[in-house]
Amino acid sequence: MNKLLLHYLFLLTVLSSCRHASSSTHKGGSDTISLTEVAEKTPSENTFTDLDSSMVSLKTFRSLSLESAISQVWEFEDADKVHWNAIFWDSATDTRQYPELALFPDHSALLNPRCGLKIGTWNLDKENGEMSLQWKDGSADLFIVRQRALRQMELLWHRRGDIALVRLKSDAITHKDMKNDPYYPANNTWRIRPAIPETHDQLRRRVKGCIHWYSLFFLDNHLRQKTDISYSGLPSCFEWYNGGIGMKAKQDLDKSWKSIFYSEDQAFTAYDLIADELGKHGLKWPEHPTSWVEQEGQVLEQLAGKF
Repeated sequence: MNKLLLHYLFLLTVLSSCRHASSSTHKGGSDTISLTEVAEKTPSENTFTDLDSSMVSLKTFRSLSLESAISQVWEFEDADKVHWNAIFWDSATDTRQYPELALFPDHSALLNPRCGLKIGTWNLDKENGEMSLQWKDGSADLFIVRQRALRQMELLWHRRGDIALVRLKSDAITHKDMKNDPYYPANNTWRIRPAIPETHDQLRRRVKGCIHWYSLFFLDNHLRQKTDISYSGLPSCFEWYNGGIGMKAKQDLDKSWKSIFYSEDQAFTAYDLIADELGKHGLKWPEHPTSWVEQEGQVLEQLAGKF
């Protein structure tokens, strides 16, 4: 026990340079989180105006249960120096990773949609501030909630026999219907590689799931009023244009696309299914779109309907 306590203290010291000096510590055991206190932590430049009716700003509630407050999509913002590279850098490809954690009210969870997808469930022990995550691949993670607010969490992450101190951020915006969130686990099954070759019909369903996901992705970015969209780490065969959709050249398809299929041949077959449908020019583009991001989402949903 003394060794574990010393480990905690060491990690807290390491991360002290990246913590906000003004942040206050909230201990486990509280069933609700005060939004008056949270509002003081919220940067005024990140406020949202004219939020779509399909979205909910958690800031509009006077109080929330702890589970409701953390049922959001969280981006990993920082980590202690000892673990930063392991969490934010892929040494094999020498590229930056962008880890995220999506938690939903039905206790479904998704980890790392851009860098090693895992789907599973989460549970919170409010007394001890312990959040356990069980993944479908049989692995598990444990987070100790150190600090929490609507737009920030600081966690001790028990991973592979080690403990990392991490800080996460969110925009405190959620979908009224969680099934419209692109990171809702049921919307991501198309990304799980099959154990055996798929039939033509199964490939079409996987393609449909992929296109539907990108429709949700663009609409989600539009509803969150994002102007800078990142495709980093997402499996795709598409080229995105302001007011258009194209296909990458077959020779330019990367591993992230091929890895979701049983074989490279099946990845190319799925590519051809999409290219053939796009080649029919049967999609109706909105005449007066509010933004190209919303337009892409709407047209992609039309395309998904053709599979």
